[in-house]
Amino acid sequence: MNAYGTAIFGALVKLYDDIEDNPIISQYNSPKLMELIKALVIASFTYASINNMNLPLFIFIFHYLHYLLCDDTSLSTDFYHAGMIIALLLSIITFDLATLSVVTIAITNLFCMTLGYMDHKLFPEEYSWKKIIGRIFVVFIFITLSQFPQFMIDSHTILFYIGYGITSICIMTFAQCSEIKSSKEPSKEPSKEPSKEPSKEKDSQETSPISEENDVHLQVE
Repeated sequence: MNAYGTAIFGALVKLYDDIEDNPIISQYNSPKLMELIKALVIASFTYASINNMNLPLFIFIFHYLHYLLCDDTSLSTDFYHAGMIIALLLSIITFDLATLSVVTIAITNLFCMTLGYMDHKLFPEEYSWKKIIGRIFVVFIFITLSQFPQFMIDSHTILFYIGYGITSICIMTFAQCSEIKSSKEPSKEPSKEPSKEPSKEKDSQETSPISEENDVHLQVE
């Protein structure tokens, strides 16, 4: 059950991130929804950290290194600042020397930082088909690694990224399809063609009152 909590935590983090940043998804943003997602993120993170102190420690170190090396705007919101503080506090609260694995955390951070740096440099856009394919490939790598514990990648981190990656793929696919659909819709702008000139035939049929009066006088004479 703890594994599901870790995967759900990853999915919720990505959902919150895309509602904040993705222009297609941000239209569904509302204060109540964001507060609900925040509460669920904290609850799932706490639940996932209870039996594995390596996870919050990894989240803290990875997020801080990502901020320093890849993206200096990754801590641009109060929520992400609070997230780092929560990760540090959970690392202290759940600290257990028996379960601490420095080697596993180091290898996991090195591996994930390499993937994160490549993703940030190769796919800086918010969403694209190339980025979707890249995320599918990375999720496949993590699913494969989950079957080989000898690689010493933390299992909870793998589950976190699988949840994060699958949610990312679904949201980017939805955004990309929505953009394609909107681009195919016919334009509703008013026609810019000039209006037709009034018929000259109608003008020729109209006779001025003065001309009619002159005709009457001529007939009388």
